[in-house]
Amino acid sequence: MLRGLCTFLLLALLTAPAFAKLYRWVDETGRVQYSDKPPVTVPTSGISELNKSGMVKTTPAPVLSREEKEKIKIEQALQKEQQRKDRALLQSFSKPEEIDLIRDRRIGVVESGIAANKTRMQNAVARKTRLDTQMARIKKSKRDVPVDLASELLSVQKEVSDIDADNKSKNNEIENIKMKAEEDKKRLLELRSPASK
Repeated sequence: MLRGLCTFLLLALLTAPAFAKLYRWVDETGRVQYSDKPPVTVPTSGISELNKSGMVKTTPAPVLSREEKEKIKIEQALQKEQQRKDRALLQSFSKPEEIDLIRDRRIGVVESGIAANKTRMQNAVARKTRLDTQMARIKKSKRDVPVDLASELLSVQKEVSDIDADNKSKNNEIENIKMKAEEDKKRLLELRSPASK
């Protein structure tokens, strides 16, 4: 009975005026639907347009969720960024040794900052030692520690801590420069190899 009804509807729609369009889709319950008008809300399976013979004229493009669209957008952006980096690499370097020269120059700049920190640290430690000695003398004589002395000691302790943190950051930066140079050399060799052309 249901099959007969579907056949009747299909025939009725097929005998409609030649200019009328026929659409086919699967609704949310999984049933195949036919109509001369597309559904108000686009089903996830998409909508097929049928020709006069009832054959699929256009295959529906799948309806993507917002997450899927976002994922595709991110992938396209990453691909575009990789292409930009590849172009820059090819324009900047003709052989891996050139990347080594840039790497060594950058490391030299960071190492000069570490050397400057070494001098700063020596001065800060000397000040801290002097202040610690003063503080011990005052405490031994059971006097109150002057506010400015306590404040200066805190300031020196912070400076020592900041220099330590900066040295750690600079050492990490050196490791990152080395790692990036290795990645760039590997990618340059891939891009310049005959297989990639």
